[in-house]
Amino acid sequence: MDLSDLYSGMDRDPDEQQYIVAEMTAILQRDPTNTQAYFRRGNAWSNLHHYEQARQDLDRVIALEPGNAMAYNNRGITALCSGDAEAAIVDLCPPIALDPAYRDAYHNRGLAYAEVGKLDEAIADLTQAIALDPTFWSAYRHRGIVHAMRGEHDASFRDYLKTRELE
Repeated sequence: MDLSDLYSGMDRDPDEQQYIVAEMTAILQRDPTNTQAYFRRGNAWSNLHHYEQARQDLDRVIALEPGNAMAYNNRGITALCSGDAEAAIVDLCPPIALDPAYRDAYHNRGLAYAEVGKLDEAIADLTQAIALDPTFWSAYRHRGIVHAMRGEHDASFRDYLKTRELE
């Protein structure tokens, strides 16, 4: 599965993202322990496809707040988008341990498992994301893709239909 375009629909206005980077940088110059500023700047860097800068900021959030499940999740997405699915899997385990109801972490780890060919694990995580939120159309979409990769065309078609119903 090619993950390069999975988050392409999530592109944000680059000018707005650059503004956020500048604004958060100014805040961090005054308060270098402001985890919200690191988090927002890391997300903006990620939206700009500057994954190394994003990872550095999210590393800082995790160092300051080791229980921040969203920071681990977003760092996992950064790894996934930059082509390092193995690192993404490592990053996406802590948010699930910290918050077993974190559907996005299951979804993202499912994508990473699919990328490295661990299709059973991918199905399990995507199914868990759906169990946590039965209206989560993206999890149905990606589970359908993984079913197709496994040659399970009926299951893939059912997930495709559910995706269309929920979109």
